[in-house]
Amino acid sequence: MPRNLLYSHLTSVTSAKVAVNGVQLHYQQTGEGDHAILLLPGMLGSGETDFGPQLKNLNKKLFTVVAWDPRGYGHSRPPDRDFPADFFERDAKDAVDLMKALKFQKVSLLGWSDGGITALIAAAKYPSYIHKMVIWGANAYVTDKDSMIYEGIRDVSKWSERTRKPLEALYGCSLTLSPGWNAVA
Repeated sequence: MPRNLLYSHLTSVTSAKVAVNGVQLHYQQTGEGDHAILLLPGMLGSGETDFGPQLKNLNKKLFTVVAWDPRGYGHSRPPDRDFPADFFERDAKDAVDLMKALKFQKVSLLGWSDGGITALIAAAKYPSYIHKMVIWGANAYVTDKDSMIYEGIRDVSKWSERTRKPLEALYGCSLTLSPGWNAVA
């Protein structure tokens, strides 16, 4: 195997904040490839909690990988997370504007859960800016059954330790889901 591919995952990860649409958005970046990829985390997640393996293992010679914390999540606080009716559209605009602020001409999106919904909206609203997209665990609409499930998982103390611990480390042990969390669902 060529040496440059064998060690293609060995570059540092930088962490910074940049002003986008009136807030300071946190992101992590690694790699030096021509193909820019934005990693979009799910609800409560951050680039660090949801995409650690991708930040570490995606090929740094082929890709420049950026993992962000949407406004109100992770290290993009303050402000606290809120859920206006258009929060997914706002997140999509923030995501695209973050990558433009970082001087990327075109990007691919990897979106998990709510990040997948954000990626779908970004691709629909900014099709000339999005190169490729992979999403998983996203939904296009929420049923009454989904709303009941969401209400059932509001009590974070009942989550598995594996799921809860990284989020408690990020947000503190007083992690709770606000009453408005599933109001849009």
